[in-house]
Amino acid sequence: MLESHLPNHPPVTLEFNELNFSVIDSPSKKAVGSFRPYVAKQMKPILKDASGIFKPGELTAIMGPSGAGKSTLMNILAGYKTQNVQGSIIVSGKSRDLAQFRKMSCYIMQDDVLLPHLTVYESMKYAAQLKLPLKTTKSQKELVIKEILDIIGLTKCQNVKASSISGGQRKRLAIALELINNPPIMFFDEPTSGLDSASCYSCVTLLKALAQGGRTIIATIHQPSARIFEQFDSLYLLEDGHCLYRGPTRSVVPFIARQGLQCPPYHNPADFIIEIASGDYGNQWIGILANATALSSDSLISSNSSGLANDCIEDGALEEVQDESITLTSKAKEFQREVGNINHDEEVTVILIESESNPKCITTSVHDESRLAQFANQFFTLLRRSFLCISRDMMLTRLRIATTLIVGLLVGSIYHGAGNDAESVINNLGNLFFGLLFITLSSLMPTLLTFPLERGVLVREHLNCWYSLKSYFIARTCADLPFQVLFPFLYVVIMYYMSDQPQEAFRFWIVAGMHICISLVAQSLGLLIGAACHVQNAVFIGPVTAIPMFLFAGFIVSIESVPIYLRWISWFAYPKYSFQSILTAVYGLERENLKCYQAYCHFKNPKKILDQLDAVDIDVANQFYCIIAYLLVVRVLAYYALRYKIRVEK
Repeated sequence: MLESHLPNHPPVTLEFNELNFSVIDSPSKKAVGSFRPYVAKQMKPILKDASGIFKPGELTAIMGPSGAGKSTLMNILAGYKTQNVQGSIIVSGKSRDLAQFRKMSCYIMQDDVLLPHLTVYESMKYAAQLKLPLKTTKSQKELVIKEILDIIGLTKCQNVKASSISGGQRKRLAIALELINNPPIMFFDEPTSGLDSASCYSCVTLLKALAQGGRTIIATIHQPSARIFEQFDSLYLLEDGHCLYRGPTRSVVPFIARQGLQCPPYHNPADFIIEIASGDYGNQWIGILANATALSSDSLISSNSSGLANDCIEDGALEEVQDESITLTSKAKEFQREVGNINHDEEVTVILIESESNPKCITTSVHDESRLAQFANQFFTLLRRSFLCISRDMMLTRLRIATTLIVGLLVGSIYHGAGNDAESVINNLGNLFFGLLFITLSSLMPTLLTFPLERGVLVREHLNCWYSLKSYFIARTCADLPFQVLFPFLYVVIMYYMSDQPQEAFRFWIVAGMHICISLVAQSLGLLIGAACHVQNAVFIGPVTAIPMFLFAGFIVSIESVPIYLRWISWFAYPKYSFQSILTAVYGLERENLKCYQAYCHFKNPKKILDQLDAVDIDVANQFYCIIAYLLVVRVLAYYALRYKIRVEK
């Protein structure tokens, strides 16, 4: 047997008893003539006394028509739904410890959300750095990556970007990423969705090999072919929250036949059971099967079965399907050999089992590592990955650089020399105000568009315990920081010197610093709105919430002219703090008189400008502290909005 470099894990048996789950049904409108505007809210049951057991070494299919409760059941078992759940979930004979269970399991979603600009190998490398223990050496990680890529069949495309591989390869890559830490229990949501028939069979064959390696593999699947259906060891059939069958897939047709309903010849058993669950043969059969399943057990169902027999498929066809389903590919067999070793004695990555009769979850080296060391590893790994993705996706960066240069040159040309001309003060004020507006929108809008697109990857990786949300958020913030500093600085350099603003260095740095601050605030607002809203709503909400803040900046209308009952809004108008500081830097701080080329210039003395705009005696340091505080508050709100959104998307 080949030596495997993957972490060893004990097998896991997942049992659940009398699971019930309900959601609040939407209130119906009042009936005609009723005095009550709405009928009282009612609870809609999704799962109804669902019980079952999923064993290691078995590939289990959860099937049922749309709305039967398949995804709900799997989300509850995976630990992603915990509220309003009644019943018990037992892991290897012990009541489930949700925190430990989440670390020893993984959930592979229907949509293969991958980072498009990373190659297959790079995706695996960063997954290994995030998921394997810190004490794992670089050479050991390389061996794990090489082994998984070879077994999964992705070695030939390891240098191809994820955006360029086929749908089947993307599905295999999603599985390979989660195999890095070799979880003993894996959940798959519609793993064959969007694949052609050959890729579907290849995917399910891989899941079969994973199960035969000693794992507990659970997958929801919608109307598989007979060839694919035969690959599954166990079936859990749902309809309207009731379990209609639980047991071996080879026993389902004989079980139904014993209740009095025969499967038509040459009919796909999977289609047959879905048709029954959908009521195509009469709703009475749903109740008959539910009652028969409730009164029986897995062992009883299994003991009275002899396979699909001839109930649905004739002998020759059945033998052909069975021969194809039993014969695994050479890679699947190799996978079974290499990752199938279940070692109870050596140190494992997630849990140890003291003995087969007395399982106990205990922390090991991964969880004994200091939180600071784990956070540092996650932060720097995510930071490197973010920089690599940004460097590969330069289109947006090039567009922003080009836009900044073009707009800067355009503004500098329009307002050329206005900064030191007393007759052009009003024009120069428009110049300074427009700069803040431009920087705000150019920082806000890209974040609104790009961040929601990254959320899918974040949800998949965070919910599978790759890293903490805090480490991701800080790394994401730091990765964007250089660009949020570069673009406003580049704009200010062009605008400042072409429009002939005062040449003292400290004045320039105040103006540049305030443009950078407002850029960071705008990006933070983009993160907040992008985390809380769908991308279509975010594109609308972003500008609608940002633009009105400029009404209270003190340029379009003076703060003193605002009605007193609306004046409090100016306290939250972040452009006000930047604009007043820029005014002070350009026209305050004891600046000399402006040049006047006419007989009389009203604003020759810069103090008159500040008096006109209610910007006298502005403390730039206090303004800076206010906008930094505003920035921090919005960042914290964005973090908690993202945290809440992830919980909702579970």
